[in-house]
Amino acid sequence: MELLTLVEKAQQGDESAFQEICQRFAGLVKKHAGQAHLRPIREEALAECWLAVVQAVKYFQAGAGVPFAGYVESRVRYAAWNLFKRERRHWQREFSLEQSKEQEEDGPGLLEVVPDHTDIVREVENRLIYEEVVQALAGLPERQRYAVTSLLAEDSRLSSVAAELGVTIQAVHNLRRRGLARLKAACSGMYGSERG
Repeated sequence: MELLTLVEKAQQGDESAFQEICQRFAGLVKKHAGQAHLRPIREEALAECWLAVVQAVKYFQAGAGVPFAGYVESRVRYAAWNLFKRERRHWQREFSLEQSKEQEEDGPGLLEVVPDHTDIVREVENRLIYEEVVQALAGLPERQRYAVTSLLAEDSRLSSVAAELGVTIQAVHNLRRRGLARLKAACSGMYGSERG
């Protein structure tokens, strides 16, 4: 049965249509609730994600021009993310209380070192992306790697790199283009927005 038909029936109180919708989105719920940073609160994450599915069914408006599957995914994703942010604030408060009870001789606590506005998840993801890019860069042929790093990281000019390699400016341009294409292929899917 078509998804929009199922949604309409579920909104009218058809329990079997609602169960069918839940079955179709069970994988999505497990994916978002099972993320590594939610493992300590997995049961609560599952509950929040299922609640997001229920609310998506309840509040979906077919005339708004938004695909239902995308609407459900965004609600589930943000439910999991908001739960993590709430729990992180809770953990920070608990940690801060524990730190305030300890002696000052131990030096500054973690919360004193890490600014409040730091997005830990993004910092970790950026570090992982950096390591993947460095690894992908190391896999390039030597001349392509040299052209890419010289032109992009060191901001060298095409003519100076061409002179160092003993080739034409066009050849350096081609080395850079091929190197960037290989990097793009090696690094595809590493961004959080692409992984979902």
